[in-house]
Amino acid sequence: MTPHRPDAGLTAWICAALLLCAAGAGVPHAKAQQVSVDDAAQAYRQIRIEVDYAPAETIAGFEIWYAGQAFESTGEAELHSTIRVADTSALARGPEDVLFDRCWSDGLPIHRDSAGSPVADPDASNWSCALSGMTPGAEQWIAVVPVGADGAPLVDTESLQPVVGRTEVPDERTPPPDTRPVLYALSLVVLSTVALLLFLRRQDARQGRSKSRLAHVYVAPALIALATLTFYPILYGIWLAFTNADQSRLGDEAWIGLANFATVFAGPGVWRVTLFTFVWAVSNVLAHVALGLALAVALDRRGLRGRMVYRTILLLPWAIPGYISVLAWNGMLQPDGLVNGLLGTAIDFFDGAGSARTVVILVNIWLGVPFMMMVFSGALQALPSSMYEVAEIDGVSRWNQFRHLTLPNLKGTLVPVSLLGFIWTFNSFNTIYLLTRGNPYSGFGEPGATDTLITHVFAVAFEYGQYGVAAAWSVLIFLVLIGFSWAYLKRTRAMEAVA
Repeated sequence: MTPHRPDAGLTAWICAALLLCAAGAGVPHAKAQQVSVDDAAQAYRQIRIEVDYAPAETIAGFEIWYAGQAFESTGEAELHSTIRVADTSALARGPEDVLFDRCWSDGLPIHRDSAGSPVADPDASNWSCALSGMTPGAEQWIAVVPVGADGAPLVDTESLQPVVGRTEVPDERTPPPDTRPVLYALSLVVLSTVALLLFLRRQDARQGRSKSRLAHVYVAPALIALATLTFYPILYGIWLAFTNADQSRLGDEAWIGLANFATVFAGPGVWRVTLFTFVWAVSNVLAHVALGLALAVALDRRGLRGRMVYRTILLLPWAIPGYISVLAWNGMLQPDGLVNGLLGTAIDFFDGAGSARTVVILVNIWLGVPFMMMVFSGALQALPSSMYEVAEIDGVSRWNQFRHLTLPNLKGTLVPVSLLGFIWTFNSFNTIYLLTRGNPYSGFGEPGATDTLITHVFAVAFEYGQYGVAAAWSVLIFLVLIGFSWAYLKRTRAMEAVA
């Protein structure tokens, strides 16, 4: 049954008529609740719902489910968020202007726990939330399911009657801004680059390092293009991090100082997603380097037949476009996919946080090993064979040859390649986005269980329209990578090894 759509501009109270008497044994009894959509409170990608209910000891929380079409069971919808019901005497009410998840209880900002998640008082009789991430101009069906202390639903989740809502606030294009400052900045970048080249040409001529008068002219086009297409966007992104730029103010933003950085650190789930990003990057790089080096050494053995065939086969995961490989793995890992078919099981690998994280890491390892294998294969072939011949004459075992000859001579390749691998993996987007899109759900307004900093920044920018906050995240990620790179190179003394 398709619910009646509320009239636009009015607060339409729609009875969700959820049967809170269980259809089977073990489902507690609860009183009916009313769920409504407040059309007057529309915002960009947000639909505000209001829930009125009779307080009951059996209610330990509420789950909010939604879908882009009518549904009757939670299996046909996606979990958007949860509201916990618990004692709030020791909790403070959250600020009303929280970035992504604004919720109220009995007309006041809802209480928040230490993680920033919303908590309703057991005696409260209503709460409301602005649900983010909704598609503008499209109907969304929303159902609210009360749950008990054990997480079991207190209603029949196979006969839900969701309410329908929509936000008419479109993806806006701001009026064309005054582009003169941008043109001035680009002109300044080009003139500065030309001036730098003239200065370098003069210095080279004085010191006799170049006899060609046109050498710097040949370099100029590439350097100017690099400055305008790379350096200027970076500087503009840093500028946005200190402004209130969003979907409706891009091009007309105002300076707000460090407010965006305060929002970044105050957001729920920040430290969890940061920790998983480092776990994701470090585990992938260690596996890429270890497996890639092991395969390269195995294929470099003298007298091995079919070496080129093996290398070609092992290179296929890298040669195939990454998004095709990831989508193929996504299909194979579904409950009715190839992996479960071979195992004779019906496991949902993406259901739990631990299993989903393990899957995305393993798939990315599979994608990255071939590249490392080819890099180390080239480096191994450059090592002098006479070194190993002398070692064999002296009776040095293969393991000791690897430890004392191969590894030290590969340091000039191993260190920079592993550093680049860390940076690439830290900023990797397609594997997680195409496999899980950051799911499974972790908490209201939080990054998903498999989100990394990059996928979370993508959601902040393009799902919530908060460009200034996303730019602040980007600046922090840039600083983290610069700091890590400097510490890593200093620790490994890679530059000394190369020199």
